[in-house]
Amino acid sequence: MNDSQIDSVDTLKDKVRKVVSMYQQQKEKNEKLNKENQELINKLKSAEQKLNELENQYKKLKLAKTMVASSQDARDAKLKVNRMVREIDKCIALLNR
Repeated sequence: MNDSQIDSVDTLKDKVRKVVSMYQQQKEKNEKLNKENQELINKLKSAEQKLNELENQYKKLKLAKTMVASSQDARDAKLKVNRMVREIDKCIALLNR
């Protein structure tokens, strides 16, 4: 081989090394990004699961509050009816005098 060919081969070797090096860097970067992507996917799934749990808790609390409010309304109505019955009893007692 002459000097020109040797230089060409050396240049080609250098370029191949650079390409291999760049490939390795990109491969490592890709692996890092894939790992980061998977971590983000896992965080998203976890957040979605937590959101679903909180939504279910909210629905249960809302239902419980409605039941408590209904119970309170029923209690208030019962107290009013009892007061009315006492007033009616007083009126009947006055009429019987």
